Amino acid sequence: MGGELKPTRGQSDAETVRSLEARLESVRGRVRSRFEIDTRALATLRIALGLILFVDLLHRARHIGYFYTDDGVYPVAVYEATSILYDGHSIHGLSGELWFQQLLFAVAAVFAVALMLGYRTRLVAFVSLLLLVSLQVRNPLVLNGADRLLRVLLLVSILVPLGERWSIDALRRGTVRTTVVGFTTAAMLVQPVAVLTQNAVLKHGGETWYAGDALGIALANDVMTIHLGNHLGNYPALLELLNWIWVTLLAGSVVFLLMTTGRVRAVFALAYIGAFLGMLPTMAVGLFPLVLIAAVLPFLTTPFWDAAASLFPSHRWSNRLPTAAHLGPIGRPPVERRVLEALRRRGHESGTSFVVAYGRSLKTIVGIIFLVWILLFSASHATGMAVPDEIESNFPDEQRWGLYTPDPSESYSWYVVEAEMEDGSTLDVFTGGDVVHDRPPDAAQEYETFRHRKYMESVHSSASNDPNGMISEEYTDWLCETATDEHGDEVEKITVYRHIQQSPVDGEYEEPNYFTLIDQKC
Repeated sequence: MGGELKPTRGQSDAETVRSLEARLESVRGRVRSRFEIDTRALATLRIALGLILFVDLLHRARHIGYFYTDDGVYPVAVYEATSILYDGHSIHGLSGELWFQQLLFAVAAVFAVALMLGYRTRLVAFVSLLLLVSLQVRNPLVLNGADRLLRVLLLVSILVPLGERWSIDALRRGTVRTTVVGFTTAAMLVQPVAVLTQNAVLKHGGETWYAGDALGIALANDVMTIHLGNHLGNYPALLELLNWIWVTLLAGSVVFLLMTTGRVRAVFALAYIGAFLGMLPTMAVGLFPLVLIAAVLPFLTTPFWDAAASLFPSHRWSNRLPTAAHLGPIGRPPVERRVLEALRRRGHESGTSFVVAYGRSLKTIVGIIFLVWILLFSASHATGMAVPDEIESNFPDEQRWGLYTPDPSESYSWYVVEAEMEDGSTLDVFTGGDVVHDRPPDAAQEYETFRHRKYMESVHSSASNDPNGMISEEYTDWLCETATDEHGDEVEKITVYRHIQQSPVDGEYEEPNYFTLIDQKC
C-alpha cells in the first residue's frame, strides 16, 4: 500500500483537460462535417443559378411588352403608384419604352451566362441579383414564392465561393479547394431546410395534408395542374402515397439533410431532387421546381461527386479543358490578387495579412447575420410570432414559405372578357367568337403563363376591394384598346367575368358560378 504511486492532482487535471479537449474536438469535427460543402456542388449550384436566371428571362421576354412597358397592362405610372416591393426602387422602372426593357433583359442575360461560366463570380452574382430584384420590383403582380426564393438563394450564394471549381475564376487563380466550411456554408445549407420545415409546420395547421388527402385536392385544381398531373387523379391510392412521401420529406428535412453526412446525405439529396423534378410535369408553379433543385445541390457530398467522376475517366477529357493561357486577357489573375501580390513584393506582408484576415472575419460576421436572419424570420412566420416594428420591412418577409398551406384550395377560377358592340351584339375579346361560360376542358390553358394567372389575381383584388383601383382600371383600358384594335371602333363596353369552379375532389363537377368583376364603357 505504502509503495503504490498515486497520480498527482495536477496530472489528473491535465488528463481531464485533454479528455475535454478531445471531446470538444470530436463535437467540432461532427459539426464541421455537417456544414461542409464540396466545391463541385457549389460549381453546379452556380451553373444552375445562371441557367435559371437565363430561362426566367427567356420566359418573361415572350410578354415583355405586356408586363413591362407603357403599352402593356402595367405602365410606369401605375408601377410608381402601386409597387411597394423594396419601396418600388427599380432600374427597369426608369422607362416604359420597349427598347429600354429589351436592353436590360439583354444585359441581365449576359451576366447570367457569365455566372454560368464563373467569370468574376461574386461580382457577377451581385450584379445579377440587383438586376433580378429590379425586374421583380418593376412588376410584383406577376411574382410567386419561387421568385422570392430565387432572389434569396442568389443573395445567400454570394457569400460562398461559387467560382472555386469548374470556372474561369478557378483557371485564373490556379488553385482550388476540394471542400469549404464556415458560417457562410451553414447559411447556404440551412436556407432550403428552413423553407421545407416552415412549409411542413404551416401545413400542420390545416386539415388535409396530415390526413393524406391534400395532394389529391391540389391536383384536382385544373388551373394549377398540367400534363401528367391531369391524369394522376385517376390513381387515388398513388396520390395518397405521394402525399405522405411529400409530407415526410418536408417534416424530416432537418434530419434527412442536416443530420446526415457522406453517402447517406447524398442519397437523401437525390430523393429531394427527384421529388422536385416530379413537380415539373404536374403543377404550374413557375420556377419552384428548378429553384428548389438548385437549393439542395450543396447537399450532394464528396462520395457522390467522386462516384460521378469515376464514370468519366479523366484521360478522355482532361486534355480538352482550357487553361488560363487559352483565355487570353481574361486569363490573368484577378485584380485583387495582383494587388496583394504587389504589396507582398514591396515588403508589406503584415498589411497584406491584415487585409486578408479582415476580409475573412467580415465574411464570417455576414454569414452569422444571414444565418440568424434565416432562422429567426422563418420561425417567426411558421409560429405567427410578430417581429418588432423596428425591423418590419420587406427583408423579414423574404422568409415566408407557404405554398399550398395550410390546405390546398378546393376551387379555381378563370376569366372571360366580353366586348359589347354598338349594335348590341357581344363577342369574346380574345377569341373573337361567342362568349362561353361553360367549364373549359383544361382551365390551365385559360392563362398563357403562370404569370398571367398571378396578374389576374391582382386585377381581381383591385376590382373587388377598390372599384377605382389603378390596377383593374389600367387593365380595363388596355382591354378597350385591344378590343378596338381587333374589332373596330364599334366596341362600346367591356365586361370581365370571373368564373369559379369547385374542384372535383370526389370526381364529380358542379356547375361553375360566375359574376361580373368589371363592367366599363370604352
